[in-house]
Amino acid sequence: MKPEEHMEDQRLRLLVADDDAVDRLAVRRALLKAGVSAQLVEVEDGSAALAALLREPFDCALLDFQMPGRDGLQVLREARAALVETPIIMLTGQGDEQTAVELMKAGATDYLGKSALTAERLAHILRQAMRLHEAQQQFRTLAEVLPHTIWTSRPDGQMDYLSRRGLDTLDVPPGEPSRWMEAVHPDDQPRLLEHWRHSLATGEPFEVEARLRGPEGQDHWHLLRAQPLRDTRGRVLRWFGTNANIDGQRRAQERISRLQAVTAALSEAPSPRQVLDVIITQGQAALDAQAGAVWLMAEDAPALEAVGPGARELSRGLEHIPLDAPVAVAEAVNQDRLVTYSTREERDHRYPGLARQGLPFEASAVMPLRGSRGVMGALVVNFTRRRVLQPDEQDFFLALARQGAQALERARLYESAQQARAAAEASETQLRHVLAERERMEATLQERDERLRAALWASGTGTLRWDLRTGGLEWDENLDQLFGLPPGRTVQTIDEFLALVHPEEREEARRRTRACATEGADFEMDFRVMWPDERVHWLSGKGKTFVDAHGRPLYMTGACVDITVQKQQEAEARQLAEFERQILGIVSHDLRNPLSVIRISASTLLARTGLDERQSKSLTRIITATDRSTRLIRDLLDFSQARLGGGIPVDRKRADLFEVTRGVVEEFAASHPERPLDFSQEGDGHGEWDGDRLAQVLGNLVGNAIQHSPPGSMVRVRCAGEPSTVLVEIHNEGSPIDPASLPDLFEPFRRGRQAGNGAGSVGLGLYITRQLVLAHGGRIRVTSLEGEGTRFAVRLPRHPVTPPTPTK
Repeated sequence: MKPEEHMEDQRLRLLVADDDAVDRLAVRRALLKAGVSAQLVEVEDGSAALAALLREPFDCALLDFQMPGRDGLQVLREARAALVETPIIMLTGQGDEQTAVELMKAGATDYLGKSALTAERLAHILRQAMRLHEAQQQFRTLAEVLPHTIWTSRPDGQMDYLSRRGLDTLDVPPGEPSRWMEAVHPDDQPRLLEHWRHSLATGEPFEVEARLRGPEGQDHWHLLRAQPLRDTRGRVLRWFGTNANIDGQRRAQERISRLQAVTAALSEAPSPRQVLDVIITQGQAALDAQAGAVWLMAEDAPALEAVGPGARELSRGLEHIPLDAPVAVAEAVNQDRLVTYSTREERDHRYPGLARQGLPFEASAVMPLRGSRGVMGALVVNFTRRRVLQPDEQDFFLALARQGAQALERARLYESAQQARAAAEASETQLRHVLAERERMEATLQERDERLRAALWASGTGTLRWDLRTGGLEWDENLDQLFGLPPGRTVQTIDEFLALVHPEEREEARRRTRACATEGADFEMDFRVMWPDERVHWLSGKGKTFVDAHGRPLYMTGACVDITVQKQQEAEARQLAEFERQILGIVSHDLRNPLSVIRISASTLLARTGLDERQSKSLTRIITATDRSTRLIRDLLDFSQARLGGGIPVDRKRADLFEVTRGVVEEFAASHPERPLDFSQEGDGHGEWDGDRLAQVLGNLVGNAIQHSPPGSMVRVRCAGEPSTVLVEIHNEGSPIDPASLPDLFEPFRRGRQAGNGAGSVGLGLYITRQLVLAHGGRIRVTSLEGEGTRFAVRLPRHPVTPPTPTK
């Protein structure tokens, strides 16, 4: 039911708080005259008003600004702090702007001067208040079904609403959304507060990533966004915000980066000592541990020996550990699994022998190092505080241990080869030793190939080799899994591979593979495959083509990885951005109708006779503010059209650009009689233009020149007809624009150095001006130098530019 129907068809329950009986009588009479059926609850002081608001629901409350005990502003603040959602209209004898701003920041729905209390005015404000309240209720209903946390706050930054998803996923006390900052990670609070305070001070939107603590005590990364809602005068009425959980994406990126760093570091570590350094250093850094060491199997006994940097300092008498010793390192090696303890008490209970060693660590994690011939030892990291490894940290620890073990084997082999090579130079006997070692190394290479295949399997990478001379295709088991092939089925030709590619990408894949076979080109493409269960998976494939000395293609080697999750995250990010842009367009459209009603009503009242000067000025200000708001909405709609529709459409007709420019200059001369305006023209100004849109362009530029130049200084507008274009220049004598601001001058939501003079501006004027010039096929330039002033130059083609027809 609309608010108007609610007021006319149902009896409203209203709270009236005023210590003056005459004023309360005036409210009753105004409601009666307006035909508003209402049940009134009247109180005479602020304390009684606050108690009534906390005790029972009302459709609306009318509070006197000045009351004994608690004044109306104090009652308003305490009610909003207690999350009272009742629309509150403040009755005041102080109609100044500062009072209005203070009331709106405190959460007032509207205010009404007692001197302006009429039946029509009171009924209008009641309808507006109930319409706003109903819109807020609809917003909160919508917020509860959205996939992200939705919140709102008052203009001063005090959060007054947090959606159910936020209460379920954030560690915020129920009913106290204003304490949301307590859920922010301490390390992220200063940065988040800096952004938030900047937005509150400037009214600009903000976007920042921070960690938020959930009810279970775990921190998750979120993307926080906030957008202001303004009134017709440009003041912030409320902040709307969203929190999107991006923890999985952040952790996945960090895990990939860590593994890449490990792989790069191990590839540059030729010796076992360097490999151990990398394993320990990377393990400590990635898991935020305070110490680390490696124990390796002894060659001459069933025992483990501490090796690597800092091993003796860390081991504290445990440099040599029998395999049957009751300690975590021996347990991890014997059982070939991860062993952890998170507290000192757990350690002492499970391993009593360690309690007597006086180790300075609270928690530890031990991962076995498994090589091609079995477990080689174990990697240990220690923490000085309570620590529980998360699943993704355990996965990283496992991958680090596997890569470390493989690198250690390679380093040992490399070291052995180096020693054998040195011995071969000493004697023939040593040479035979080297040959024997070489044979052993060749056997080891096969084992390394097997380990490489295992590493590819662990990373989800499939490989292939395509012989371009015979057409034969070698395809490993990992690719069978990536393409969803059942056991026993594989791919042996390139045509069989293409048959598995999604039909929409198949022809492109065929073209690229043909280029590999005929031109020796490399292959790189993202494509989809359909699994037997009809699920679609995205794969990223890359291949390197090798050619002979004459440039003839010989064979291609390639690899594929699954990028389905990445594609889904990219789609979700695009969907969220599209949703935000659509919200902007929808809000701008929905504001037009109430503004039209306000302007028509004010114009009708202004046309009446018998109005005094003060009433006429008030109505004129309403009309002016409404027109300014309408222009802002037009700018927002143009902005939405430019971003969502690919540009602002124009309706070209035969017109004289000189006459359009002259009309704009004359309008500004009439509205700014104190400013000298000079208009000149030369040549011909006829062409095909959208006159209304170009008037909007020229109005923005001339108004901008008047606003940003000294009072009384000349603003010059010059038109010049050229053979195929027309030039319009607008020059003012103001101080130069900051050179650092020039590159972003035509970007949206950018405001000039004197933006405060243009009340109601959201910083879209120059952006829309440029979009309209581009829509006409023209261009706009600006020059601004000390002593020469600022000059905007717009050059427009006389006729639409037709793209050239491609030649065959």
